[in-house]
Amino acid sequence: MIAVLRLLSLAVALGGVAACSDPDTRYYKDRIDTVTMDQVVRRYGPPHKSESLDDHRTVWTYYERGSGTASYSGFATGGYCHAYVLTFDRDDILREWQQLECAN
Repeated sequence: MIAVLRLLSLAVALGGVAACSDPDTRYYKDRIDTVTMDQVVRRYGPPHKSESLDDHRTVWTYYERGSGTASYSGFATGGYCHAYVLTFDRDDILREWQQLECAN
C-alpha cells in the first residue's frame, strides 16, 4: 500500500511539472522552419529588441519577467527573467530560438 502511494505521489508530481512547462517554449520548438515573423507578432506583439545581421537574418528578443513575492522582511524573492531569442532567415521564417536567463 505504501509503495502504491509513493508511485501515485510521484505521478502527481511529474504531472505537475509537465503542466507547468512554459507554453512559449513549446510554441517556438514546434514551429521551427514554419512560423513567420508576422505570425509571431500576431501572437506576442512586436519584439522588445530587434537586430539585423549582415547575412540578412533578423534576431528578435522577447523578455518575460516574473515578479517576486515580498516576505515579512520586505525583500522580494523569487523574481525571474527569461529572454526568448528568435532568429529569422531572409524570408522571415523562424530558423532558431533560445530561451536564456536575462543578464542583469
